[in-house]
Amino acid sequence: MPPLLQSFVNDELNRTADLISRTCSTTLEQLRQPRDHLLTSSERQHYFELVQVLQAQQGVYQKAFVEALRRLVMAEMGPATQAEAGSFRTSGLQLMDETRVESDIEISRAIQQIDSAAEWELRELQTFTSTLRGQAHVTAESNPLRPQSYARALSEAGAALPITAAQQSILLRVAATVIGGLLRTAFAAASSRLESQGIEPGIYRTVVIAPGAGRDAPPEMDVTRPGALDGLMRSMPGGGTDAGPGTGSEPRRRTLPTASPALEQALMRVEELLRRMPTGDAAALSAPPAPLRLAHHRAALMATAGETVDRQIIELLSRLFETILSDRTLSAPVQGVIARLQVSALRIALLDPSMLDAYDHPVWQLLDRIVTAATTYPHPYDTRLIALQEFCDKLVQQMAAAPQQDSALYRHSLGRLDAFLADQLRRQQREAEPSVEALVRAEQAEALQRTLAGRLVEQMAHVPASPTLRRFITGTWSHVLTQSVQQHGDQSEQTTGYLKTVDELLWSLKLPDHPKSRQRLLELLPGLLQRLRDGMALVQLPPAEQQAVFDELMKVHSDALRPGARAAQSNARPDDQLTPEEIVQRMREEPQPELPEPDPLDGSAFSDSLIDLASLETVPAALMDSVEPGSSADEATQWVRHMALGERYRLFLHGAWACVQLLWRSEQGRFYLFAGELPQQTHSVSLRALERLRAEKLLRPLHEQPLIQRAVDGLLLNLARPG
Repeated sequence: MPPLLQSFVNDELNRTADLISRTCSTTLEQLRQPRDHLLTSSERQHYFELVQVLQAQQGVYQKAFVEALRRLVMAEMGPATQAEAGSFRTSGLQLMDETRVESDIEISRAIQQIDSAAEWELRELQTFTSTLRGQAHVTAESNPLRPQSYARALSEAGAALPITAAQQSILLRVAATVIGGLLRTAFAAASSRLESQGIEPGIYRTVVIAPGAGRDAPPEMDVTRPGALDGLMRSMPGGGTDAGPGTGSEPRRRTLPTASPALEQALMRVEELLRRMPTGDAAALSAPPAPLRLAHHRAALMATAGETVDRQIIELLSRLFETILSDRTLSAPVQGVIARLQVSALRIALLDPSMLDAYDHPVWQLLDRIVTAATTYPHPYDTRLIALQEFCDKLVQQMAAAPQQDSALYRHSLGRLDAFLADQLRRQQREAEPSVEALVRAEQAEALQRTLAGRLVEQMAHVPASPTLRRFITGTWSHVLTQSVQQHGDQSEQTTGYLKTVDELLWSLKLPDHPKSRQRLLELLPGLLQRLRDGMALVQLPPAEQQAVFDELMKVHSDALRPGARAAQSNARPDDQLTPEEIVQRMREEPQPELPEPDPLDGSAFSDSLIDLASLETVPAALMDSVEPGSSADEATQWVRHMALGERYRLFLHGAWACVQLLWRSEQGRFYLFAGELPQQTHSVSLRALERLRAEKLLRPLHEQPLIQRAVDGLLLNLARPG
C-alpha cells in the first residue's frame, strides 16, 4: 500500500468519530419528528422505542460504527493474503432465506442513498486516490472509502443495539440519508486537503475506461447486428487517404506473407516480444513488461501495412485489446494470457473476414470464456485461479506453436477450455457434497413441515385458541415434529411422544365440562408440560416465546379447572378468586362421573391421521406458493428457475457484491448452492431469497453483455473523451 494513501486513509478514519457523532444527533432529530399521518400505530411504537434506545446507548452505536468502518476500509485496501485464501474453511451450513436477505436489501438501498447524495464529491475524490495509488487512470476501486463500507458500518452499528429487526431497518434508512449529506461535505473537504498538499488529481492524466464500466444503458453499438464490427473497423483512421482496393463493401481473402512481407515480419517481432513475458507466478509478482499491449506497437505495425483496410484492422484490434486489458479485475497472469493472443487474433482478423462479421466468432468466444472464468476468482492466491492460469498458459503456448492460426484452432482451444472448466466445476461440486446433503435434508424437512402445518391447521379449525397458541401449534410444533422425525425416525419414542402431545394439547384447549375431564387434565399436565419444554429445546425456541406460550396455557388451563357450577355453594369465594391450589383441591373432592372414551373411528383424532408419515408426500394446495402471472415476482421466479448449473453470477449477500458460480439446485428447486470467491466457500440460498434479490436487481449475470460488446462500449467511450 503506497504510504501516501495509507496516511490519507488513516487521517480520514481518525475523523470518523466526529462524523458518526453528528450523524447520530441528526438521526435522533429525524426520528423525533412527528409523522403520525404517515405511520401506523405499530410503526409509531417502533419509532418511539428506537429513539429511547438510541438516546440511551449513543456511545455503543458510535463505537460499533467506528470499529466496523475501520475493519471494512482496511479490508478494501488489499486483497486476501495467501494464508487467508488457503486457510478458509466453511463453518457449517448457513442458509440465506427470505428473512435474512431483507437486511442485505436494506444495506443495498443505504449504499444507493449514500452514493447518490455524495456522487460528484466521491468522483472527485477518486481522481486523487488514483494518483495516490500510482494508477495511470481513474477507477472507483482506487478509493477504499466507499459508500458500501459506510452503509455496512451503519448496519453493524444498528445490530449492536437491543432493537428489533424492523427497528434496525428504520434506523439504517434514516441514518443513511443523514450520513450521505455529511459525507458529501467530508469528501469535498478531503479532496481540498489533498490538493493543498500538492497531489495532482488523476483526471488531468490519461483516462482509460475498462470494458463495460458504468454501462447500464443499452449499448451505443450493438455488436449482434450483422456487420457492426466491420462497420466499426471502417470508421477507424487508416493512417492515410488512399482507400485502396480493400475498402470496398465486399470483404476479401488473401495470404498475408504474399501481400505484405513487411507486416508479417513486424508481427513476428511483436510476437517474439510477447512470448518473453513472464507467466504464472512470475507474472503475478512482477510489473507488466513494456510490450504487454499491441497498442504499444500500433504505429510500427501500421507503418508496414500497405493497404488502408489493414491499417484499420490493426487500429481496431489494438484498441479493443487495449480496452480489454484495462480491466483491473484481471490478475497479471490472466492479462498476460490475453496479451499473448493479440498477434494471433490480429492475424486471423487480417485473413478471415468472418471475425469482423460475427460477435460469436471463436476468437471472441475464447477470450470471453477466459475473462469470465478469471473474474469469478478475485483473489490472486485462489487455487482455482492458479489452476486456470496454468491451463491457459499451456493452451496459449500450444496455440502459438500451431502451424496454422485460424478459426478451427480457436474452436478446438475453446472446446479444451470448456472441458477444463467442466472438470473444475465437478471438483467443486464434490467438495460441496456435505453442504448438498444438508440442503437435501433441509428441503425434505421443509416439505414435511409444510405438510404437517397444513394438517395442524385443519385439526385446529374448530379448536378455540389464542393467536399465540395457534401460531405455536401450527408453526413451532410442526417444526418440532419435523426435527424429531429427521433425528429419531417417525416410529421413535420421541416422535410418538410429540405426536401424543398434540392430541393432549388440543384436547386440553376444548376440555369438556366434566369433573372427570378436570381430573384427567391434572394427571396429564406434568408430562404434557415436560414434553412441551423438550420440544421447545429441540428447535431452540427463544425463552421469551416459550414464556408467552406457557402464560397462555396457564390462563386456559386455570379457567378449565374451575368447576362449572359453584354459585349455590355457601361460604365459598367466587371462582375467579380461587387460587390454583384451591381449584385442584375442590376438583379432587368432586364426584367423578364416567367420561366416554374417544371413538377410535373418529377422524378428528390427530395421531391417527399423522402417525402414518408415508401419507404426507404432498403439500396442501392452500399452502402452495401463488404468484400472479405476469407480475414482477413471477418474472423474478422464472429468471431464477432458469439459472443454469455452472453459470456465474453477481450476488449481493452479507452486505457486499460477490462473484459466485451455481453448483447445485435441489430437486424441487427450493434451495441453491453457489461457490464463493474463496476456495471451499459456499453460499446456500433459498428460492424465495433469490427471487427477492432478483426483484431488487441484486442478482444478475456476472456479465450482462459478452466481452466483445463490453470492449466496444469501452472503446467508444474512450474515443468520445476529449484529448
